[in-house]
Amino acid sequence: MHCVPIERIEIATRCDSLRGLKILHLSDLHLSPRHRAADLNRLVERINENAPDLIALTGDLIDAPVHRVRSLIPLLGALEAPTFFVSGNHDQVYGYRPLVTLLEKAGITILDSRRQRLRIGGREIELAGLPDRFASLFGRRRNFGHLDSESGVEVPLIFLAHQPKDYRYAQRAGSELFLCGHTHGGQIWPFHWLVRMSQPFLEGLHRVEGMAVFVSRGVGTWGIHRRFRAPAQLPLLVLV
Repeated sequence: MHCVPIERIEIATRCDSLRGLKILHLSDLHLSPRHRAADLNRLVERINENAPDLIALTGDLIDAPVHRVRSLIPLLGALEAPTFFVSGNHDQVYGYRPLVTLLEKAGITILDSRRQRLRIGGREIELAGLPDRFASLFGRRRNFGHLDSESGVEVPLIFLAHQPKDYRYAQRAGSELFLCGHTHGGQIWPFHWLVRMSQPFLEGLHRVEGMAVFVSRGVGTWGIHRRFRAPAQLPLLVLV
């Protein structure tokens, strides 16, 4: 993971107040006992060196029971920018509640079924998110009441979810930008054809009625720990 280059990607925005905002999009780490603390520390250092305004963790942070990666999660507390997390399907499977507890202790904000307003560099924005669709299989409801702002004040919204197919909820909320992962860009060609059968977007930047959608290929791997024609990705998204 420490060798994945940080890739600067510019995204045009309709909102003047968002221009210049830098978002480090960290997705699909799939942490497991095979990962070394030194590598995760170096990844955190490289992220901090790029000085993002905020960090979006769009799910599948773990790929093993929480007790087997308990020593790794707190290392994310060294991230210097405000960091926000939405859960992925693997996070639901391997221990959502203990994972959330560790993340909150590390100073990371959980955005599952939540909406939060914040001020960054003099600009006011809102963030909102959804837990992964797997949540319902574990008795956790996905709540959608936060999709409609109650403030009555127009503030640009950035929406986080794990799977690309949740872009419709970002649309409903009036988002300017929707960030997600999950697909790994197919991870190993030609499996991208299978991913495209179940998801509306495979990777990269897309537009849906003016809303920007960015799907990260993610940092980690699942199943076979190899990638082919779908390299790992650590995007630094700059709104212009």
